[in-house]
Amino acid sequence: MEEKLRILAEAVAAGSSVKLACRAHGVSSGQFYTWRKQLRTGELTGFVPVSVAAEPPSLPAPVPAREEPASTPAPGLVEVELPSGVKLRISGEVEAMALRRILSALR
Repeated sequence: MEEKLRILAEAVAAGSSVKLACRAHGVSSGQFYTWRKQLRTGELTGFVPVSVAAEPPSLPAPVPAREEPASTPAPGLVEVELPSGVKLRISGEVEAMALRRILSALR
């Protein structure tokens, strides 16, 4: 790598040319221009050119969601009127499974 850099520098030195540097070191002009391209892109030195870009705008911090209080079930009322005229009323929260058992017992 150091030799390539030296040949590239020699070609642009005062009183020299690409043709003279290539002939002196037995390098083709195509190879010379490949090295020059690699030097410009950073491949030859092992470093890659870096450009600093503007920082992208940041998004505002999310607003924490308000925690809603745990909803309490509204008091319910289940009313069943039997064929005999008797009314069965169940108030408050009634689980579906419990209601099924009650209704199946009334058949």
